[in-house]
Amino acid sequence: MSKRLDVIASLIKNGVGIVDVGTDHAYLPIELCKKGYTGNIYATDINADPLKKAERNLLRHGFSDRVMLRLCDGFAELAPDSIDTAVIAGMGGDTAVGILDRAEWCMREGMTLILQPATKAEILRYWLTNNEFRIDRDILLEENGRLYQIICASYAPPIKYSDAELYVGKYEQIKDSEYFDEHIKRHIRRFSEAIEGIDESARPELKAWKKLLFAINEELRNMESTKNDGREHL
Repeated sequence: MSKRLDVIASLIKNGVGIVDVGTDHAYLPIELCKKGYTGNIYATDINADPLKKAERNLLRHGFSDRVMLRLCDGFAELAPDSIDTAVIAGMGGDTAVGILDRAEWCMREGMTLILQPATKAEILRYWLTNNEFRIDRDILLEENGRLYQIICASYAPPIKYSDAELYVGKYEQIKDSEYFDEHIKRHIRRFSEAIEGIDESARPELKAWKKLLFAINEELRNMESTKNDGREHL
């Protein structure tokens, strides 16, 4: 199992049930079975071929009677009272938001979301903070030369996020990560390049966008200098 899925598995607490959305080979459900998870375990995918791979893997490991496979979009074939944890990993943040939007019943007390957006993490954080979810943990990890973000959220009064924090996570939650510097520098480069692109454009309607990008980049630089100076983030 990959390092990412190992970290995700470590965040899952025993409970009523869990769904692994876009399960592919069912690696995560298999790991949960091995660890003795006692609640319902669902593995869903919108395509039939990944579910066939999942079924073969479950048979190979002897867990075919333990994990329930569902061919559906996100949570569409699940009863609300059958799960209290949902994992959406490896999809774009916009795709994950679409899945969550179509399952309003997941917005309830006791629900935990464990999310690993492949792209557009800022869209996902924006959705969470505007739909009564509090981001409890923001984890950075590197695997095969790529930096990943894992977000663990629960249905609770949300914490306000700045524009920069929507992209990179709360400073307080990521500042002690060994990948903090790499993560922040990557986003500074991203926004610096975007600002340079606007400078080369003659389109006046981009001035407001440039102002926002500049403010985000300044906040990212402030995070970087705060960490390097060893001072408290203001």
